[in-house]
Amino acid sequence: MIAGDLVRFKDWEVHPMHKNDCGVWTWRTGLLIEYQSWEKVATILYLGKIIRIRAGDVQIVTRGNRK
Repeated sequence: MIAGDLVRFKDWEVHPMHKNDCGVWTWRTGLLIEYQSWEKVATILYLGKIIRIRAGDVQIVTRGNRK
């Protein structure tokens, strides 16, 4: 993942309270600002807000322009 990619990420509506619980989430789409591979954290611009999401909850939708 590289800055400029269009990504989708899990947005938790209801977080699981126990490890056996099932949480409720939806997919949201945002612009990848930064990806820290050693931290496994993606920084995403979504609706004018910058949020940080665990990389396991992020998927690439479209790759940005590569030079």
